[in-house]
Amino acid sequence: MRAQRRLPWPGGIVAFTTILLSLSGASQAAAATQVRFLHALPGGPAAQLTVTGGSGPEAALNDVTFGEASAPTAGPSGAVTVTLRAGDKEVGSASERLADGGSYTIVAAKGSGSKPSFRVYRADKPAPGTAAVRVVHAAPELGPVAITLGGRAWGELNYGQDTGYKPTDPGNYDLAASKPGSETPLMSQKGVTATAGTGSTAYGVGSAGERTRFVVVQDAVAAPAGAPDTGLGGMAGSDGAPWLAALLAALAAGAVGGILYTRAPRGRART
Repeated sequence: MRAQRRLPWPGGIVAFTTILLSLSGASQAAAATQVRFLHALPGGPAAQLTVTGGSGPEAALNDVTFGEASAPTAGPSGAVTVTLRAGDKEVGSASERLADGGSYTIVAAKGSGSKPSFRVYRADKPAPGTAAVRVVHAAPELGPVAITLGGRAWGELNYGQDTGYKPTDPGNYDLAASKPGSETPLMSQKGVTATAGTGSTAYGVGSAGERTRFVVVQDAVAAPAGAPDTGLGGMAGSDGAPWLAALLAALAAGAVGGILYTRAPRGRART
């Protein structure tokens, strides 16, 4: 009598599907709102910025000194409160709104009176293979400034304004800010790097006894345009990861089919 051959339980398929589901969840988590703190408050001690409220984890950006930017960290989205503290003392706070999945730099600078001002700048990703550079005026005592990058005029800025991201050929450039109509820089930095696939912002800070200078941070890296063109219609190159959803659905269907097959009744064995 020939024994009936049964296929093994398709646990490998189920496990692989579970792993991909976990990766999908991790990918969504990676798209959480990101916040960074840039300390542009002249004369201020090392400070901590907290971002609370809204939806998502609270962010605490600690021990940032003047002219420095913290590393980006996950934070909440929606209606949030940003609070600046020096030691145990609250220096100031403000209400802001952050979009889910956005990446933001929160700049604390000199405001009216003794309170700081808060300005929020959202990062944008450049097109793949290109570089983008933005300049922000965060030194209120300088007044209007004219910006040049690599000897090219980039326009004039008042305090709090920015140039917007400008496509820039990859390379190293000298950056300067001067009084409009003057060729004498108020602040400058040599060798600002524009890298293909990255967006960067140069924040001009200083005055009130602090040396004026630019603080350059990398905002974002361009992601690939999409999944490889597999000939599956509109899946490749679309926003998000519908190709992953389709793959998960196919694997799940295969797992269910395998289970049903192993449980299906067989014909009588031969003798």
